[in-house]
Amino acid sequence: MAVDYDPTLLSDPNYALGVLCSEFYERFGEKATEIISRICYQRGLALGKGLSKKGEKSFENAIKTFVAASEKTKTPAKLIFLEKNRSIFQGNACPLGLKGRGRILCEMMMVLDQGIIEEASGHKVKFKVNQTLAAGDPYCEALFEVDE
Repeated sequence: MAVDYDPTLLSDPNYALGVLCSEFYERFGEKATEIISRICYQRGLALGKGLSKKGEKSFENAIKTFVAASEKTKTPAKLIFLEKNRSIFQGNACPLGLKGRGRILCEMMMVLDQGIIEEASGHKVKFKVNQTLAAGDPYCEALFEVDE
C-alpha cells in the first residue's frame, strides 16, 4: 500500500525525503531502518557544513544558526531552552510530512538534525525525541545535548 501524501508539496526537499523514507519503511519495515538512519544522518552532516561556515564552531552557535535557518521555512522550529551544552526545540508542523506515521520513523529521520548540529558545532551530540506529531502528540519536542 502506498503512503498517502500531498504531491503539490514534493517541491520541498524535506517533504519529498519524508515521503520517500515513509514509503521505503512501509515497504521494507525493519530492514529499512539502518539505511534510512544512515542516509538521513549523512544528509545532516552535509547540510551542517553550510551552517558551520557562518561562524565559529560551538554548540550554541550551531543551535542559533539552525533556529535562524528554520525560521525562514514554512515549518519553523521554536527554541524552548538553550544553555551551553543543551537545547530543546518544539515544532507544530513536521517539515518531513511525518504526522501520524509513527515515532520510529520520526526518530530514524531526525538524526538528520543531529547530523546538522554535530557538523555545525564540531561536537558529538545526543539526541532524543520527547514528543512527536508522528506518534500523535500535539507537537514535536526534541532534546539536543553535547555528548561529553
